[in-house]
Amino acid sequence: MWSCWRSRQGINGALALLLAAAPVAAQDSIEIVAAPRPVADILVKSTPMSARVALNFERALFLNLPAAQRAKLKPFPIIGKMTVKNPLLPGGEATIRGNFVSAGIVGSKPQRTPTIWIDKIINTQEDGVISIFAYPQAQVTLVQPAAPQGGQTIAFARDGKEDADAKVTIAGEKITLVLDHSTNLTVMNARAAVALESAGLVRRGRTVGLWSPLPGVQLPVERLIPLAGAKVLGIPLQEPFARITEARARELDAQAKAGTSTAEDEEDAIVVTAEKERKRGRGPWISVGQDVLQFCSRIALDRPGKRWVLTCDFPG
Repeated sequence: MWSCWRSRQGINGALALLLAAAPVAAQDSIEIVAAPRPVADILVKSTPMSARVALNFERALFLNLPAAQRAKLKPFPIIGKMTVKNPLLPGGEATIRGNFVSAGIVGSKPQRTPTIWIDKIINTQEDGVISIFAYPQAQVTLVQPAAPQGGQTIAFARDGKEDADAKVTIAGEKITLVLDHSTNLTVMNARAAVALESAGLVRRGRTVGLWSPLPGVQLPVERLIPLAGAKVLGIPLQEPFARITEARARELDAQAKAGTSTAEDEEDAIVVTAEKERKRGRGPWISVGQDVLQFCSRIALDRPGKRWVLTCDFPG
């Protein structure tokens, strides 16, 4: 759900107001089994809850509004409540509240955790979503029993010890990359797609689809075709997509149905969107989804090494 559930401008801003550089007592290791989804029992102000464990954001907790009400959470004065408009949110906008809350994984010491609750359902099966960084251990490994076992090890640096994202420069663009096992698709914004195409890693697939980063949200994307050997940070590209605007999606879809769509049309859809993102100061990003991660039996957060370590067996 959340590379883009970081809800790019609005939610990032709300979370930034709450995040503090608190030391993490990290030792030993722990495994979280995804069967089929990784779920943690948590305590929020002594109120028991369940939360899906996410890879794609730093130590924080996102809650459905009913769960926050059950724990009787109150927003931080003045800055703890805002209305955010963003197409990544159900209905295009939401009221977001936040504060530092005593919360943690059952069995570990509760921490003063940046917590955000939203007047939309962000998780239909649990009470919310908690970062893998909420675990205090030095090494936290997500185990996927349904994935092929063994294979190769892929390791790449994270941006910092407590950062979820990695950085990679492609065709002059510094791209933020996150891992998101909650979505079936690998999705990038148009700026990242243009960079990958310029580097000879992908070409346009001339197919419009829909991406659902949150319950009740469907956003238009265009299929990208990886070229032979295409990798980003050692991760082979499988079935990537690029975000495009609703208007361009409708136009391309109509052209495709009428048999009038051309390669130039497809190029324009992404290039125009990329230029809009650049003007608005939106940096390039890639969210690696289950189309890739389904082949990884182990996804390890290595805190001391400031890296992600993946054990994957890709087809071919």
